[in-house]
Amino acid sequence: MALKPEFSVMGGLAVGALVFAIHSQATPTQADMQGLPAGTPDIDAAERKATILSAGVVSAVSLIAGDPTIFVMGSAMTIALALWTRHSNWVEGIGGKYLTQSESAAAGTTTTGPEPVSTEPYVPFNDFAR
Repeated sequence: MALKPEFSVMGGLAVGALVFAIHSQATPTQADMQGLPAGTPDIDAAERKATILSAGVVSAVSLIAGDPTIFVMGSAMTIALALWTRHSNWVEGIGGKYLTQSESAAAGTTTTGPEPVSTEPYVPFNDFAR
């Protein structure tokens, strides 16, 4: 039993908004993803979790409502956000280029930031040891 078309579209838009909320809470912002080294494994894991959760929510709501339009619109939003997140993670932010196979294999495995600064160890109450 499908819903009336106007309710069906509104339900699909509501599920799309729910999918967007899940992805925006489970993954970093696009600016943060593009600021990190390309291919960060933590972003991949967060994207997969958000996509699986979104697919479950879309399936559950469409089964409860018994309407295929809700499923189609929610699935399209889930796929779009998953691709958007993967694209942001796997494109190098500085030049906007895709990584080669060897670069993507090494992405996220080495330190890409500056070397840590060596400092003297902190000893509390050093002056009172006399």
